[in-house]
Amino acid sequence: MTFYEKELRKIVESNYPDATYVGRACYVRLNEMNRAKIQFITGGIASHYDALRLTILNRQEGDVDNLVLRFSDLLGKKMVSNPNFRDGVMPHIWDDHGKVDWYVYHPTSQDYQKLSNAVNDYLDIFQEQVQTAATQPQWSQTMQ
Repeated sequence: MTFYEKELRKIVESNYPDATYVGRACYVRLNEMNRAKIQFITGGIASHYDALRLTILNRQEGDVDNLVLRFSDLLGKKMVSNPNFRDGVMPHIWDDHGKVDWYVYHPTSQDYQKLSNAVNDYLDIFQEQVQTAATQPQWSQTMQ
C-alpha cells in the first residue's frame, strides 16, 4: 500500500468503505451512472501535493464537474515546534525523489475529519436524493 493510498483511506474510507484505490487516486461509486475520482494534486510546486481534486465522472457523458480542495483552505496555516517555521507551515505532502511524507506538519485526526467532511459534502450533491416525509417541507395554509 502506497503512502498516498494510506492517506486517501484516512479521508475517504469512513464514508465510502467500498472505494477503489489506484496510485494517488481513489474511485467512489455514487450511483448507477456517476463515479467520483479523488486524487492528490500539486498547486504550483511539482513535488508538493497540497490539494485534493474531486472529479465527478458520468459513465455516458464523461466529466460532469470537478472541485479542488486546498489543504490550506480547509486546515489553514499550522504552527509547529520547528524553529525554521516560526510563522507556521501550510500543510502539504512532499515527494522528495520517492521519499513521500507530510512536510513538517502531520495532520491530526481532527484535520482528517475536516478533509473527510468536505469530501463527503461535495460528493453528496451528486448522489441520489431520497425524500422522506421527515425531510419534506411542512406547509400550512390559513384561511381568513
